[in-house]
Amino acid sequence: MMKFNKSVVVAALAASCGAAFGLPGADVIVGDLTGPANWGTVGNTAAFSIGTTSCNLGTENLDWFDGSNRHPVIGQNIYVIREGRIDHLGQSYLKHGFCALQQTLCSSCIPAGGGCAALLGVGCSDPYGASLNGSQGGLGPKRDVNPSTGFFTWPYSQIGQGGNSIFKRIQVSMTDLDFAAQQAGDVVYVGEGLYVAADDAAEGNDVNNASYRLMSLRSNETQFTYQGSTQREKPAIMAWAEHGNGVGQPDAGVSVEMYDLPQDGVVFVGSNAIDNGDGSYTYYYAIENLTSDRGAQALRVPLPSGASASDFYFNDVDYHSGSPYSNTDWSASVEDGEVVFRSPQTFAQNPNTNALRWGTMYTFGFTSDAEPTEGQAAVEYFKTFATLDSEFSVDVTVPAGSPMCNAVDYAAPFGELDIADVVEFLRAFGGQEAPADLAAPFGEWDIADVTSFLQTFGGGCPK
Repeated sequence: MMKFNKSVVVAALAASCGAAFGLPGADVIVGDLTGPANWGTVGNTAAFSIGTTSCNLGTENLDWFDGSNRHPVIGQNIYVIREGRIDHLGQSYLKHGFCALQQTLCSSCIPAGGGCAALLGVGCSDPYGASLNGSQGGLGPKRDVNPSTGFFTWPYSQIGQGGNSIFKRIQVSMTDLDFAAQQAGDVVYVGEGLYVAADDAAEGNDVNNASYRLMSLRSNETQFTYQGSTQREKPAIMAWAEHGNGVGQPDAGVSVEMYDLPQDGVVFVGSNAIDNGDGSYTYYYAIENLTSDRGAQALRVPLPSGASASDFYFNDVDYHSGSPYSNTDWSASVEDGEVVFRSPQTFAQNPNTNALRWGTMYTFGFTSDAEPTEGQAAVEYFKTFATLDSEFSVDVTVPAGSPMCNAVDYAAPFGELDIADVVEFLRAFGGQEAPADLAAPFGEWDIADVTSFLQTFGGGCPK
């Protein structure tokens, strides 16, 4: 698994913006978000679509064939940043590409054909307006697509189907559209576009396929307009750090990291801890599953012995328009020294349960009397395989226990030191990983690290 901290990710992505002929193979990004379009309301639900202009920053043409599964699919999302967290408000079905113009938004272009071609040339861009991306007949469900490979069966489900004004489009509850809160600076809206393409995924170029752009509500609360420019190659979760305290006001407490999962796609994980001023802290976690087909069914956050956890928070995004997936909320509990958020069922029990699937973001939170520190949480995969790990660790802000205990409390149950921590230390020590580098000279894994581990382990965790 490849992991990057926020500063490294942002610097790397920013460096590649506008630079064609970069990564080997085809490399599709969202060069610009346009529109957005409002399609009216049904009951308490408003419908929107977002225009996307793609760019091929790779060294080879990108497939864009109509009438087959050799073309990109385009996802659209709307989020809100408020009260120290980011929430996913609405998702669309996927727009299926049918041909590509050969324009020059991101760089000079080597055309792959004339007119609207079946390939997107090297350095070239192709615009799909908000109206086109909201055209219902060309929208299909995410469930048809393996996002880690870009493969889908042709024809896709619900091809050619239309419906009422909100069918298949980004659906947002009117309750979440608050013009007054926006004017007061209490909320920030974020639009996002995401491309998935098989030839892009095959080259491993899928870490930069999403871009975000800030949006603001007009006074009638049913239409958006954009603020500022498109933030290329940055998924919406990056906006949480960059605009967490209002437009143009970063939240230094927010940390975001990227995980390129083995034999799977890409996931971004962010966290924040808020001092409530009364001896308690509110912890928020957001997981944006960009392109992981395996998805997630649980988040487990360590809770030190004696610490409290209350006021649990959970936000997902609704499936709609005939999707078979459940919208039942995840549960929250304290189990064996961890705060655990869990899907209602496992994949084996019900493949259509509410799991964290690709192209979506789930947000979790709780309040504790334990102060924040850097630590690790565990994310459990939804789809599990005997030959692959069942979970992966993420670096986030967590409630603090004893600093001495935390230094060697590597494995669940957290708040206890047992053989599982010894095994994890030996694994990390053998792999020369940072968590096992406990003593000077740092950067070397030697007997001093083993001695430090044994001394700290012998002290145990306070009860």
